Amino acid sequence: MSTSLDPDGQPLANFNSYRRLERDISEMLGLAKGVLADGRVSADEAALLQRWLRTHPDAMQTWPANVLAARLERIFADGAVTIEEQEDLQELLSDLVGGNAGIIAQDNASTALPFDRPPPSLAFPDKTFVLTGKFALGPRTACERQVTNAGGRCEGGVTMRTDYLVIGTFGSRDWIHTSHGRKIEKAVEYRERGRVIHIVSEDHWATSLPSGLPNPHL
Repeated sequence: MSTSLDPDGQPLANFNSYRRLERDISEMLGLAKGVLADGRVSADEAALLQRWLRTHPDAMQTWPANVLAARLERIFADGAVTIEEQEDLQELLSDLVGGNAGIIAQDNASTALPFDRPPPSLAFPDKTFVLTGKFALGPRTACERQVTNAGGRCEGGVTMRTDYLVIGTFGSRDWIHTSHGRKIEKAVEYRERGRVIHIVSEDHWATSLPSGLPNPHL
């Protein structure tokens, strides 16, 4: 029996499953924003999030839903949700959606969830950087010049060569989800497989630039 193929030549069943997963992740991000809208996370809302995840098992195995699922399992392990756990969950959800800007701003806000903590020391000579999102410091091409002026190199996509993924302060409208896109997903995937890829914020990257570099706005 022949197998139907999608426009990219992949089995249609896999394509449909992938599309459903993308919709589930978008739905989860919207749910997280709704939970955060009043500035607090209640025990009932934590339970709602856990129920949603358990009814979406494919999403629950996929970043960033898997991070949220693991945190909720830990919170509910003893059958109770403390004030400290509610505050901890609120911080995680805020990181997930990009903070207050991700809740109330019209522009997308970039997620802080995958950042290395604590942030690493950045080296530039002979290191490969990938930049994603919109940068407060200036146009991405100008920010890439900052890297090359410091002795590093920039590439357009995340690969096994990537040393650093730098996420701009503002999310891109081209991202598949409001808080993240393919480059972030790929970097997290490589990192979960054991590849050392540092994921850092624009702020950390900018403060690590060698002094005396030209203004990126110029």
